[in-house]
Amino acid sequence: MKTLSAVLFFITVLYLASTYLMFTAISKRKKNNKLPMSKGVTKALAPYREIIKKGNDWIEDEYDNGHIKDIYIESFDKLNLHAIFIEHKNSRGIFLECHGYRSTASRDLYASCYEYYDMGYSLLITDNRACNLSEGKYITFGMHESMDIHSWIEYLNREFPGKDIILAGISMGASSILMSLRNTAENTSIRCAIADSGYISPYEEVLYCIKHYFRLNGRAFIDMIDVWCKLFAGFSLKENDTVSSLKEVKIPILFIHGLADEFVPPVNSEENYRRYDGIKQLELFENADHGMSYLIDPERYIESVRSILSEQ
Repeated sequence: MKTLSAVLFFITVLYLASTYLMFTAISKRKKNNKLPMSKGVTKALAPYREIIKKGNDWIEDEYDNGHIKDIYIESFDKLNLHAIFIEHKNSRGIFLECHGYRSTASRDLYASCYEYYDMGYSLLITDNRACNLSEGKYITFGMHESMDIHSWIEYLNREFPGKDIILAGISMGASSILMSLRNTAENTSIRCAIADSGYISPYEEVLYCIKHYFRLNGRAFIDMIDVWCKLFAGFSLKENDTVSSLKEVKIPILFIHGLADEFVPPVNSEENYRRYDGIKQLELFENADHGMSYLIDPERYIESVRSILSEQ
């Protein structure tokens, strides 16, 4: 009996420890804040070096010319959040852009952001909490990030009253902007949203990744991981999702996804599109891996953005 009790105790401790390690691996801030670039990702990006470099060079020139301002605001839970702001004289509006999970604006957003500036828009390019120059100990998969977007919208409304705001995000940033619509439904300054490679549910996305990348039965781990999220980071993977948030608004939304995406399967954007009742557009890009649709076909991507903007 004692032996059985000891075995059960060992299994319980092992289970709790393994789920806690999973929680810290996926949610806790890393020292360098970045998602490591695997050899596969580096190889996939190699053909698009010039496109990426063009966007990054434009940002560097804007810095050198003194056109970029560093902006800080305080989040609802007293964190300093950082963004850069590039103002366009007589702008048509402001793009509020959000990067993806454990990523950076330079990796996810700089390649294309100059295109929006050339359309006549100012840019507010944010650092997600627990990434880059924004404070925070935990990534919350869009739960608190969506509330941070609401704070950035309030900042823009104060500083630039009457200006249209275009929400644009990639990967977790796309899910965050869509989930933010639950809190910003009454905000008439939001004219349009562009969601590239977003997932519907943080809970289902983490479950999918456990199964897909670790070949484990995700159902055996996910609920305990969610308990750690609540205890240490103050959020639940189940408290918000994009479909329920989309019920709150009727703005034009462009959904974009790469058909070769294995990190966030394209069925996520297809389902968001199907369930949304407002003006909408879905663009699926052949051979595009996660977040790479712009790199695969910049002309088609920007034409799709222009098309949804014309629906404002």
